[in-house]
Amino acid sequence: MQIVLWIVSVLFGGLSLIAAVSQIKSEKKSPSALIMIAGSLLLIAAAVCNIAGQQGDFIFAFIGCSAICASAIMNGIKSGQLHIPHHVIRITLSVLLLVGFAFL
Repeated sequence: MQIVLWIVSVLFGGLSLIAAVSQIKSEKKSPSALIMIAGSLLLIAAAVCNIAGQQGDFIFAFIGCSAICASAIMNGIKSGQLHIPHHVIRITLSVLLLVGFAFL
């Protein structure tokens, strides 16, 4: 089960990182993209810490998932296209990852 946690965490963090970098490269530069980059890197760091058996993986995951979700919501509000189902799925995935980091 831990392998699934690691894979999903790295995929979620990596895809969020790609989205944030593409936003920075486009004309829609936004401070929320930098927040998403930081959150993505923290989530990936949480997976690495968990793999290495180090402390702090839950804290990194909590801050990272919170930053990813908050920046995505900020982008939606700023663009005027807040897709609620998309954000519900993102928040649900974040909560599931946090439960995994807390108990695995």
